[in-house]
Amino acid sequence: MPRITLSFIFLLLSFATVFSQESTKGKHHPSTLSKAFYHPDAKLNKMVDSVYNAMSLQERASQMIMTASSTAVNLGYPFNSALNMVSKDIAANVVFLKGSSTDFRKEANQFNTTRLQQHKLQPLLACDCEPTLLPGKFTDITDIAPASEQKTTQVVIENTNKINKVIEEVGIQLNFAPVVDIALNKSVINKRSFGNNNKDIITFSGQFVETTQQAGLGATLKHFPGHGAVSGDSHKQSVYIDGALTELPNFKALILADEPPIAVMVGHIVVKNNEKYNTNGLPSTLSRVIVTDLLRKELHFEGIITTDALNMVAAAKVSNADWKSVEAGVDLVLMPKNAVLLNKMIADALSKKDAMSKQLEASVKRIIRFKLLTQQ
Repeated sequence: MPRITLSFIFLLLSFATVFSQESTKGKHHPSTLSKAFYHPDAKLNKMVDSVYNAMSLQERASQMIMTASSTAVNLGYPFNSALNMVSKDIAANVVFLKGSSTDFRKEANQFNTTRLQQHKLQPLLACDCEPTLLPGKFTDITDIAPASEQKTTQVVIENTNKINKVIEEVGIQLNFAPVVDIALNKSVINKRSFGNNNKDIITFSGQFVETTQQAGLGATLKHFPGHGAVSGDSHKQSVYIDGALTELPNFKALILADEPPIAVMVGHIVVKNNEKYNTNGLPSTLSRVIVTDLLRKELHFEGIITTDALNMVAAAKVSNADWKSVEAGVDLVLMPKNAVLLNKMIADALSKKDAMSKQLEASVKRIIRFKLLTQQ
């Protein structure tokens, strides 16, 4: 199978640079990023196909897996472990969890340099850079107001621009924000939300998405189909939507907006007593009813669908959760329990000429397309 040559990598980088320059022109709906991502032209599609065809099955599988780098114990992997997974084509993407932005900038450079030396596509780098969490995640960052204190679109714009500056300096392309859940759940959402008024949540979350993506960065709605009206924290236990999906209209409005988000993160929420969307005891991340039937087909979301971290108790306690999330239809598996095994399972499935292999190919190509548009 052909390899991606260094000259081809430089061609991709030059394409991304042109895109980045164009994305600074004109502030209007939709952003240059979302237009290019959701309506790719023939040139971009050809480049995506070329990159995909040059990859081994293992490399393709790695595009669907995101590992983590963190200085905090039990909150991801140390940098060297994450770099090892990336360099060996186990995981082609990294989320930065906790540490200084200075350290993360150095790590990002090392990830990118390593992949360039291997003549391979750079990793997709992400963070949970929500207004409320960022100062705790990136230990040297201050002066960003919590989402709960942002009460006008101008304040949202100002704070989101501060976040964008941090992200750009580190070299991150995808922000796992904004939180679209209502603030009712004090266990885990609370001040991370823009409040309990649905109109405000839609307005301010939409502004966050627009400001982020006008800067050429991807935004992510979370935690689909809603973590704010439930009791408990899915990091520690199973949580349940009992009956109607009361927060779904907020996600729907933002997905169908002029500036749709690049990504949606599905939460580990079990849905019960709902005839149409019952997940049969599984968290939504592992349920095809939620991921494919509702999000992909009913809401027509064609962006990147990512899981919440699969090391969280609500998902980790389910047998074979990593693969179940892939079967459900996600594109990006965040912090799987066994990335090596998952990579092998995805690669094996990609080798078959069936419906699942076509689903996985589409997932891999979404990730590649976003990388080509955002990496410089």
